Amino acid sequence: MNARRPVLRPPASRLYAIVDTGFFGSEPAAVAGAVRTLLDCGVRWIQLRAKGVPDLAAWRLAEAVGPMFEEASGADGEDDAPLLWINDSAAIAGVLASGPRAGLRVGLHLGQDDLPPAAARRAVPPACPIGRSTHGREQAEEAESDPAVDTLAIGPVFGTTTKERPDPVVGLAGVAEAREVTSKPLIGIGGIGAEGAPRVIEAGADAVAVVSALDPGNLAASCRLLLRALA
Repeated sequence: MNARRPVLRPPASRLYAIVDTGFFGSEPAAVAGAVRTLLDCGVRWIQLRAKGVPDLAAWRLAEAVGPMFEEASGADGEDDAPLLWINDSAAIAGVLASGPRAGLRVGLHLGQDDLPPAAARRAVPPACPIGRSTHGREQAEEAESDPAVDTLAIGPVFGTTTKERPDPVVGLAGVAEAREVTSKPLIGIGGIGAEGAPRVIEAGADAVAVVSALDPGNLAASCRLLLRALA
């Protein structure tokens, strides 16, 4: 199965946007509007995070945004085709990735308390990449050695308020340590804004994941600010 999995390359823009229902709401129209804006701005890795949202409602959100990724993929070609990351749910990611939309690229992102990557790998097609949250060197080493994991996130890099019980801050030094132990695409996450984003890249991350730096009231402007900082 591993032989059939394509090599995962980090996004060219180095921006990984997380559309969190805690910020954007859980109405499909609002979430779809946010995703459309991000795609139009040039963001190509976008995660749908629907913590605490019932499975049916989360599925409807994924259904609402899936066609947009397929359309953008047709326009982009394969070099930097958009990738829809599903947070936590192997079931939703598996159904989407196995569906009839040939141009829809789907990934699954797992936290430390979610389904183990090896188990999740059995629930998704080989072409579906799996990302893994890590919070220190030891977890980064585990993710590097796990053949089911394609990319890992390290954080929180800075203090964050987007989680009820955040893990201890790893800082830029933590990013550098994770870079030392992995050759897989490395994503910095946690409290990252336009000012700090370039420093996270300099520390060794291939891209930065952002949540609160995306302003739902002025999404396009906040997104372009981040893209300029990373250019």
